Amino acid sequence: MCAQSFPRFFSSVLSVTLFTKIFEIALSLTSLCRLFLSLCICHFSQIQIVATCLDARNVPSLPGIPPREVEAAWKHVKDMLVVLIEETRAADESMRTYITDDGESGDWLAAASSASSRPLNKSNSDIADEEIALWRMRLQELPSHKNPLNKLRRASSVVPWIALLGRKVVAVPATSAAPERTFSLAGNIMTKKRARLSCDHLEELMYLHEVWPKVREWTAIQKARLA
Repeated sequence: MCAQSFPRFFSSVLSVTLFTKIFEIALSLTSLCRLFLSLCICHFSQIQIVATCLDARNVPSLPGIPPREVEAAWKHVKDMLVVLIEETRAADESMRTYITDDGESGDWLAAASSASSRPLNKSNSDIADEEIALWRMRLQELPSHKNPLNKLRRASSVVPWIALLGRKVVAVPATSAAPERTFSLAGNIMTKKRARLSCDHLEELMYLHEVWPKVREWTAIQKARLA
């Protein structure tokens, strides 16, 4: 009887041991994934994190930022906002000038004061906290084909300082792929056999290379409409 029950007992012990090992491996993989996400967020620069938070196409989900790092990301936004408000308040009037959509110049400090219900005598930290809270109240991301800078411009009446910071960081290209492609294109055009090609002609050829596909697409659309 004991001889017959021993294989069953051994099988049960083996099953429990195997399950324990699988569970330990799963925990290890989970820890590695968390460590990887932490390393990813650490390798992001402060500008990249702030640009992600102020891009209306990413709020409120913040893709690429782990959930446990969200508050730290918004802390980066607050730090840059406080510095921006301090620098703008300390700058003279000539350094605060900006150009409106109508082509007129204005004082950004005065515009932010008139556009916002938050008085200028409030601390920079309090202003930053209030604007971040308002910006995080967004319920839906901006469609990916929309321009986030336009959204920031329209939001300047509610969150003027976030709009100003967003204009500075969101407009920065996230990668250097586009400039690298441009340099590669210029190298393909300006070859040894074209050494006498002038800079103006090189610029025009590069412009045609970029625009011509869009012109052909527009022409095809116009023909389809007339057909």
